[in-house]
Amino acid sequence: MRTTYFRNVYIDSEINSIGNGQVSRIQFPSSAFNIRPQQMMKLVLTSFEMRRNWYSVNATNNKFYLYRPSAAVGSQYTQISITPGSYRSFSGTPATTPAPVGSLAKAIEDAILAALGGAPVVSWDEVSRKFSIQLPVGVPADSYLVCFQVKQNPNNPEPANIDEGGYFNDSAELLGAKPTRDNFTVPVNAFGVGSVGLNPMITPYVGSLNTIETIFLRTSLQTNNYQSYGFERNLPNQNGLTPTTIFARIPLSRAHYDDTFEIIQFEDTNDLFSILLQQTQLSDMLFTITDHAGRPLQEVAVGQADDGNLSFKMSFRWEVVEQDTPQGEYRIKPPPLRNQSVPNS
Repeated sequence: MRTTYFRNVYIDSEINSIGNGQVSRIQFPSSAFNIRPQQMMKLVLTSFEMRRNWYSVNATNNKFYLYRPSAAVGSQYTQISITPGSYRSFSGTPATTPAPVGSLAKAIEDAILAALGGAPVVSWDEVSRKFSIQLPVGVPADSYLVCFQVKQNPNNPEPANIDEGGYFNDSAELLGAKPTRDNFTVPVNAFGVGSVGLNPMITPYVGSLNTIETIFLRTSLQTNNYQSYGFERNLPNQNGLTPTTIFARIPLSRAHYDDTFEIIQFEDTNDLFSILLQQTQLSDMLFTITDHAGRPLQEVAVGQADDGNLSFKMSFRWEVVEQDTPQGEYRIKPPPLRNQSVPNS
């Protein structure tokens, strides 16, 4: 296919937002964005900018639970919530005990203290990159920590102790722990067999300061793109690919917020992200920003998105493309010419 005409479009979502403020609705002048039936429209993302105005630790990754198998049904779980924020270190440098104020280790320790009382101790090993947790005296000997990544709430939920955001949470990735996923009867011990009661609990995997590696730009139009099922609540856990509304994938280059590199920037000169549209006229379109699980970015305070504090800027190229060979027609290329010698007469 070849491009016969194009226009550049520049969008500022701060003044075009609807709904929760993270959805930008654009209305196009129909007279300027239409094509003939034998042509096609193509959208190509050329640039994207957004301030990192959300917390790395938030409601999508800060909830885990103390599970007590011997407790009465309805009171087996105690929620532990890490205070939302942008933590820039796991612990001190070098790692120290007690963990210094402002570190993620200290925030986990304070969360356990608020939920269970006593004197919990959380430390960080710089070599193994793992957390070590000592629960406070008084916890039941058979209790252990649980991290949920459940897409569908179980048949017997405990609404008094576990909310919807607690069942569908990325805390396992933050702690470096084992998640409990769909179709469970007994939750998985997040720290492995033997990590119960007052026994030292060491995370099996490396911890993280952030659970979002990338943000996705999505559209309301039918695209020609596909995605894996992945960790999205509205998609089942299975292999294969499914049609997607994703327009572009914008990677985050740093694990945590950085004053110097506050703005997420993406410039594309190679047509990495594009959409081929089947309609002959472009009149209305929605652009939405989500995390890897299809969730809106978590607000620091209610109204942040509506006030334009989670807005983004972007530009894309609208192209008119035509097929070199008419649709439905196949032409066989002639073989290359060869030199033929003429026999002597």
